[in-house]
Amino acid sequence: MNETTGSLSWADVLAAVPEAAPTSTATMKVNHDNVLAAAKIIQTQIDALTDAIRLNGPSLVIEPTADDPVSVDAANAWNHRLVGADDSYAARIDGYLQSLNLLIKQLRDSAKTYGFNEQDIEAAFGGTSGA
Repeated sequence: MNETTGSLSWADVLAAVPEAAPTSTATMKVNHDNVLAAAKIIQTQIDALTDAIRLNGPSLVIEPTADDPVSVDAANAWNHRLVGADDSYAARIDGYLQSLNLLIKQLRDSAKTYGFNEQDIEAAFGGTSGA
């Protein structure tokens, strides 16, 4: 994070994205005492990453530096790797966000199982929907 502006660089955002989205075998131990805190931490990370994507996402697209075939082909190749391919950086970020949102849903369901009502859950999220 840039300490003077408080903003994330793309290098910081991409470094935080795992090579592959977490699988269903990933585990997190929660209980009645920590389920809402765990959900709030995950939601805060979702919000920060979503804001970084909204702010910087368009910067992932590379424009050719000139109209020559090499520049155009190079820009197309970079854009495919960055945003176009199934395993592009944009797709990996999206998959990571999807896995975090699934985790939030699971934590919300766990909180309900532990006896928390919707008002308790919303209060823990600071009034955000989180779902």
